[in-house]
Amino acid sequence: MGATDPYVTITEPTFVARFLLGPDTTEESVANVDAFVDLPDGSSWALTIFTVDEVRRLLARWKETGEVADGSYFWAVDQLIVPEPGVPAMTTAIRELVRSGEIVSAGVRCEDPG
Repeated sequence: MGATDPYVTITEPTFVARFLLGPDTTEESVANVDAFVDLPDGSSWALTIFTVDEVRRLLARWKETGEVADGSYFWAVDQLIVPEPGVPAMTTAIRELVRSGEIVSAGVRCEDPG
């Protein structure tokens, strides 16, 4: 991740994953991140990845603030939940989604800008 590049990029033979980390987030601690997965066929898929603990934290915060019906639910269209924080754990999940073909169900296809 360079000074002008906000992404952490993981390149594997079957995909390239770009994680959009915030300025106060590290690759090891990230628990809530937008990611884009580019496949060799030219398709690109967007995911929002959360840890189980991050979902729990958000629900508790919303209960206190009254948001989302007092934290009574959590949802996201392109949601992927992983058991632990960090880009390595998230990459493991993406690797399996790509291998199984489930990336097309879990992710939201990004439009071709051209």
